[in-house]
Amino acid sequence: MDISMLIIYQMKIFTTLIVLFCSLQMVAQEHIKISLADYGINDFETRNFFFSQIQDNTNTDIIGFSKLDSKTKVSTLKFELGTKRELESLIARSFPQEEEQIGLQLLIEEVVVTEKTKPSNSSVTVTFHAQINLEDTILYSNKLEKTFTGNFYSDDYGQLIITTIKEFIYDFALVPDEPSIYKKEKVILEDDESTVLGSRNVVAVGYQIGGFSLIGIDYEFRASDNIGIHAGVGYRGFTAGVKIHWRPTKDGGFINISYKDGGFGKIVGWAVEYGSRKSFRNSKSSFGFHYQIGLVLITELSAEFRRAFGGVEPPFPSISLGLGFSW
Repeated sequence: MDISMLIIYQMKIFTTLIVLFCSLQMVAQEHIKISLADYGINDFETRNFFFSQIQDNTNTDIIGFSKLDSKTKVSTLKFELGTKRELESLIARSFPQEEEQIGLQLLIEEVVVTEKTKPSNSSVTVTFHAQINLEDTILYSNKLEKTFTGNFYSDDYGQLIITTIKEFIYDFALVPDEPSIYKKEKVILEDDESTVLGSRNVVAVGYQIGGFSLIGIDYEFRASDNIGIHAGVGYRGFTAGVKIHWRPTKDGGFINISYKDGGFGKIVGWAVEYGSRKSFRNSKSSFGFHYQIGLVLITELSAEFRRAFGGVEPPFPSISLGLGFSW
């Protein structure tokens, strides 16, 4: 046998082995069907839009491959009912049409899931690329990639996809300076305070919420995305100040700089606190948990309060704490 025949023979053997390996891989490969039927995107407290049409431009049923449940076997990830039907059902549940709302179109360009498996944990990246239109006007377009790290299984994929899509829609609704929204569509989408953001003003009730009080109430007027002005009163005391917010949403962390009074002149101070609120979000209500904690510089202290503080003379710092609920 000459060299050329030997090479051809070896190539045939190699090709046969490759085909056999690929065939075995296809036999071993399973499909993981992802259903979004048990999930929903939390609706806004108030909104003036809904999605009247969903267009699927992904051109594929496969959204990724998974080894989470098996470190050796690769499974194909697909939506159980297909991308368009799954997302149509999700959007219909999450954003039902109501009166006097604007119908928007959601054009889905890409839904992809990629993962990296390690002995200790895994990371999963969900990519959601889509565009939101009002008739022929592009309102918002983004290719959002969100990475999750932890110990996941394929059953977790639905929640990870939902979290990513939710962030995409919230980013659209909360975008502060998008020209296409804030020019031609400004009158439609930002007519008054009841916009897609909903009212971001907060009423809080709880322990030391309205000053140095056993129980109090505080009202915050959201002057901008990052600044809120608040005042409160309680039993017995009052407070007033400014909150600096990290996010433009109603929920989230903030720094509270405030004047606090207890007993109407018996204990007075200036406080700097970190706080946050978190909606329970089990319905359209924004009712949630509220807390703030920090330091207060006591500037005035009556004799009876001095005894409670061990006879110390002001000014001196102390801990400030407030707990309660808000909406």
